Amino acid sequence: MRSIAVHACRLAAGAAAAAVLWAVLPASAQDGVPIDIDEAMRLLANRSGSVQGAELDYQARRLQAGALRRIDGPDLRLTGFAGRVSTTLSVDTSRIGQVLDPALQLLPPLPGIALPELPPSLDIDRVYNIRSVGLSSVWPMYTGGRLEAVKDVASGRAEEAAAAAQSARGEATVQLAQRYFGVQLARQASRLRGAAVTLAKEHQAMALKLERSGLIARVERLKADVAVDNAVREASRAASDLEIAEVALRRMLGESGEVLPTTPLFVHERAVGSLASFVDAAMASNAAWKQIESKRMQAAANLRLQGHEYSPTVLGVANYNLNRGGTVRANWLVGVAFSMPLFDRIDRAKAIAAARIEQQRVEVAAEQAGRDIPTLAEKQWRTMEDARQRYLSMGSTIELARETLRLAQVSFKNAQATSADVDDASLNLTKVSIERAQAAYDYVVALAQLLDTAGAADQLPVHARSAAHRIAFTKE
Repeated sequence: MRSIAVHACRLAAGAAAAAVLWAVLPASAQDGVPIDIDEAMRLLANRSGSVQGAELDYQARRLQAGALRRIDGPDLRLTGFAGRVSTTLSVDTSRIGQVLDPALQLLPPLPGIALPELPPSLDIDRVYNIRSVGLSSVWPMYTGGRLEAVKDVASGRAEEAAAAAQSARGEATVQLAQRYFGVQLARQASRLRGAAVTLAKEHQAMALKLERSGLIARVERLKADVAVDNAVREASRAASDLEIAEVALRRMLGESGEVLPTTPLFVHERAVGSLASFVDAAMASNAAWKQIESKRMQAAANLRLQGHEYSPTVLGVANYNLNRGGTVRANWLVGVAFSMPLFDRIDRAKAIAAARIEQQRVEVAAEQAGRDIPTLAEKQWRTMEDARQRYLSMGSTIELARETLRLAQVSFKNAQATSADVDDASLNLTKVSIERAQAAYDYVVALAQLLDTAGAADQLPVHARSAAHRIAFTKE
């Protein structure tokens, strides 16, 4: 009979805790739009200014690199000219006079006729219209590798923008994990504080009954009243923290209405990967490392570009005039143009030295990153594992806290314990339960940070679905 009564009391306590929780939680937690972590990540990718800006920059850089893909090939242009030209045609007649003068001297004189003198030159002014239409082409046949270097610089900038976009997505995912699962942690804390209010009120009712029966002193009942007040105050604070967390998440996702996260806090039974595997992934796919690799490409291409400025340039040139008839006849031109700078206004030696120094700077940054990235991955992996071990090892602690509370309640009913004993046991159960939920939150955030470092931030939902332990909203 006693076990049945205890079981009935537990069921009543659970129902009362649920009612208190439903009353304590704000309307947003009850009527919000359900959003899992996958949908939250999609919303963030479409509405985050930093992510969208980085993506647009990458698209622009990629198009710029694509625009230079055929920079070393031939072009073809349609050219045309229409205008009015005025020119003076000069004809030298001095030699004609030298030829005609001896012949004229042999002629008999003609009475009444005086032959005019031939002027030494004749000038004729002509004005006419010109229309010209043609095709022209230029083909860079040899540039000393400068055009290839320009293409490499553009490709390096595109890869750098891609790495920056990956970094923006990863940082946004980590921030989302903090806020999304921060709401779940706040909900769990609010639920536990609501349950503590129910337990405190049950103890208060029992203390009042025992006081009326003369089994305990009035001071014990007053202590029960204080415990209720403290529990209500902590529950109100937890509800306020939940509202703040929900507002932060809603604004981050750009939602006008309230949102309700549906993916619970989770913890894996075993490690999701070895330390070595995450370090290797970070050195291969980390966004910062990819940015350094792209800067290496740009620095090497810039050095080639500066180092070949004095190289000769050979161009293939062709032109074909499409005019048929008229004042300008059809013609064509095919040839090779050559140029090589002998003196430049820019000090190329200093430009080359600056390019070499820039390349050295990138290598120094790469060497530092080669040490920092594995260290960061190891720190995050160990933080994640510490949180996982804390969560798994606290199961027995919670069972002990529950049993301690049960014994304190039974002892108080038999006048063998005080109200302080029951209050302490209740607070301890709430405390260790929140600590276990905090361990799960720390694990999820550390996992998100580690995945970001390894270049796999988008895999967080996959790990959420594969976890063996979940702190659902209806469970402790």
